[in-house]
Amino acid sequence: MQEPTTPDIAASFEFHRRHPEISIDQYVKAKALELAESIQGLEKIYLDKCFWVQLRDAHMGRSKNQAVDELLGKIRSAVRSGKVLCPISEAVFLELLKQQDLTTRQATAELIDEFSQGTTLVPYEQRVAQELVGVISVPTPNGPQYHEPKDLVWSKLSYVLGVVHPSETAFPPEEELVVQKSFFDHMWQIPLVEVLSYLEDGGDFPPEKFGETAGNLNELNRNHQHEVKNFKQVYLDEIRGAMSLFMHVPRMWSENEYERVSGVSAACSDHERQEREQKWHTVFGNLVTKRSVALRLPSLHVSALCHAAVRWDKGRKLVANDFYDFQHAAAAVGYCRVFMTEKPLRSLLQQKHLQLANDYPCVIIADINEAVEWVGERVGG
Repeated sequence: MQEPTTPDIAASFEFHRRHPEISIDQYVKAKALELAESIQGLEKIYLDKCFWVQLRDAHMGRSKNQAVDELLGKIRSAVRSGKVLCPISEAVFLELLKQQDLTTRQATAELIDEFSQGTTLVPYEQRVAQELVGVISVPTPNGPQYHEPKDLVWSKLSYVLGVVHPSETAFPPEEELVVQKSFFDHMWQIPLVEVLSYLEDGGDFPPEKFGETAGNLNELNRNHQHEVKNFKQVYLDEIRGAMSLFMHVPRMWSENEYERVSGVSAACSDHERQEREQKWHTVFGNLVTKRSVALRLPSLHVSALCHAAVRWDKGRKLVANDFYDFQHAAAAVGYCRVFMTEKPLRSLLQQKHLQLANDYPCVIIADINEAVEWVGERVGG
């Protein structure tokens, strides 16, 4: 199947009219797998907001730190030579939208377009869903082709918050499918700078709600502080609580598999659906006591470890920015070779009882000079 290789709209429509047998979900998955294969051999460096801001200032000629200028040059050289990629996540994007100065916001987006080569990790919820299915699915000779979660976590910047399609249009179903796939082709090519051009109103977007959430969680932590006896139990409480929000995923997957294999509908009542989700919650709650399983759920695992570390440190309170930091960590540690971040987050992630250094190959760097050295030694430039 020869797919269109340019963003030519007419060619895209013509191609998809010739292939009505390909569903929109199949097409999106095929493009994601194609993207994952194209970047497989690249070292992935995840930069959090503070590094993007410093590199942006250097990009604009505003930096007064020679080491930052040097890091900008080394990463730029490594990206251009096809050795490195700097993907973002929805946390980077949302923090970018908080920048009120449209000139610096645009410059940051330009740098992200260049260093990421248009690549982002899919949103947290989608990564968690893929990881959960990856734990319970078993490849079978007659089953659908199996793909590891790591092959399905990459997307393009225009879909940093998730993939959406035009729906309930005035077109007949077969033509709506063509429109959906052609729209996807168009969006797949759009740089972040263009995405932001549709949002540049200078308003406060998105509204900040993490402060209220942090306050509520701090109050809960105070009320249950006497229950904190050991770090392992705190971690298990956190990951089981987080997991409870996703139990519809294994339930839906198992029902779909049952229907595929048996040809019989797995439809059930609301009560039965809740019982099935509770069953999966119990199953996964038991599984995550085995570290080998938890490590196959990096997005959930790292996020739960961060929250557990805060609860374990009884003198510390959550603040709004912690939620962004933990999202950065959950995106970077399991899927990138390097995570460049601020010193407080590095210190938290390097606490021995979290064991992240033993579990994942991700190097956590908070010093500009160390970052320059790593990029120079490992990937040249």
